[in-house]
Amino acid sequence: MAYMKVGDIRIYYEIHGQGEPLLLIMGLGGHTLDWGCILPQQLAKYYQIIVFDNRGAGRSQQPSGPYSIAQMAGDTSSLMDSLDVEKAHVFGVSMGGMIAQQLAIDQPQKVTKLVLGCTSRGGQDQILSPPEIQQYLEPQKNLELYDALWWAAPAGLTPEFIRDHPEIVVQKNRANMQYPSSLESYEAQLAAYRSFSAGDRLFAIQAPTLVLAGSRDVLIPRENCRIIAEQIPGAIRKEIDGAGHLFWISHPQETISIIGDFLG
Repeated sequence: MAYMKVGDIRIYYEIHGQGEPLLLIMGLGGHTLDWGCILPQQLAKYYQIIVFDNRGAGRSQQPSGPYSIAQMAGDTSSLMDSLDVEKAHVFGVSMGGMIAQQLAIDQPQKVTKLVLGCTSRGGQDQILSPPEIQQYLEPQKNLELYDALWWAAPAGLTPEFIRDHPEIVVQKNRANMQYPSSLESYEAQLAAYRSFSAGDRLFAIQAPTLVLAGSRDVLIPRENCRIIAEQIPGAIRKEIDGAGHLFWISHPQETISIIGDFLG
């Protein structure tokens, strides 16, 4: 557990395990604990896992906005420099997948292999979920945080998983609550997420790429992963059957197996 001054902010990060570096980039409003306890620990048996909190989230500083995906990709690149990590595998989920795309476009020499999870390319070509799902991204100012997290659970997990594994949902919600974002910082991240567009730049990504989604993702429909895979040269696309948006929480072993097979 440590902090690093990166540009204009202080970034919280952790390093676990040994081996080739594998950088994990979390999504909107999330932080290091939102990876759960299974995936980071298991991957750390084979790789040097670097997890950190994006600006505006967790234990990193939460400056006033606006933010941009390019800015957060710059934070990621600068953190790598500060840690003397010249090159790493990169696994980004949701908004973190957008940051990972930007990093691979802007700093191709820093990305060994790229895993893009439950994300989109943004812009006009992305496929949005319907308005009743999009509302789950909006801050619920009339609810306490714990109630708001339960209210939004169907955006990330299937109804069956929520019904059959309430203890995992509780564990995830309590983890998220430990280091909440301020309202202003969350809204700044949300604006960055909504304004991102990779444009036609995905064709420039050089790193071997795996695009991964849950087959029942309602928040960022899986068709977005098909679009990404079609635009990144040589990209591989896989789905985890029955998983929703938070596939690394509901299906950690399948996620670890797929990522391990891809990274080697």
